[in-house]
Amino acid sequence: MILRRVIDHVKHQQWTAISIDLVIVVLGVVIGLQVNNWNEERRDRARERVYLENIAAELDESIVSIERSIELSKQRIALDELLIRASTDPEAVRAEPGRFVYAITRGGWTYAPTLSGNTFEEIKASGNLAIFRDRKLVLDLMKFYGNVQYEAQWGQIKAFNQTEYVRRSAGILTAQELMLAPADSRVVPTVDAEVALAARKRMLDRPEFIEWVSTVLFNRAEDLSGGNQLLRQAKDLRARVLAQPGRAR
Repeated sequence: MILRRVIDHVKHQQWTAISIDLVIVVLGVVIGLQVNNWNEERRDRARERVYLENIAAELDESIVSIERSIELSKQRIALDELLIRASTDPEAVRAEPGRFVYAITRGGWTYAPTLSGNTFEEIKASGNLAIFRDRKLVLDLMKFYGNVQYEAQWGQIKAFNQTEYVRRSAGILTAQELMLAPADSRVVPTVDAEVALAARKRMLDRPEFIEWVSTVLFNRAEDLSGGNQLLRQAKDLRARVLAQPGRAR
């Protein structure tokens, strides 16, 4: 209809009317584009809000797993330290025979935290990173989830260390003594001191085992330091995600 009016005004050389028609057309286009931009912005903010909620939930899961790994690292550092003390001091075994036996069964166990990053990977795969307004947060999330690959590689080394520990400890405990180790790490088995001392003697006959315990203990310190750093990063990112404008509270 506007086009027909413009043609009619040109035929009659009604320049003022033509100018008005052109202004109307331009305004219509501008308003249409602006409305489209507003709708697109609203959709982006809605998607950003959902993504932030999911990222925060996954960071919560990661934090729980990292805290668990830190707790276990501390427990197993204490177990490894007991084994090293026991290698030179039998009184360490007499004082805690049950814990000594437990240390042999669990001193080499490992636990790698699970970093949940499915949402962020989905965002990257779909090309939607641009909808986030906080570019620094995006970069820091990329660095954090880059640790998923690192943890996978480090987990292979941990698995080797645990396998080697099991191999070197084979024969120190009898089958019956191995069965004494409880599933709950907070429970110490009841073991007679003489039974534990006999196990200590078999341990001393395995210098390669005691040597490996020192290697495991060194790696534990690295695990603990790395775990604490990872935990600080996860908590900081979670706080920043929750503080993002427009995120549903």
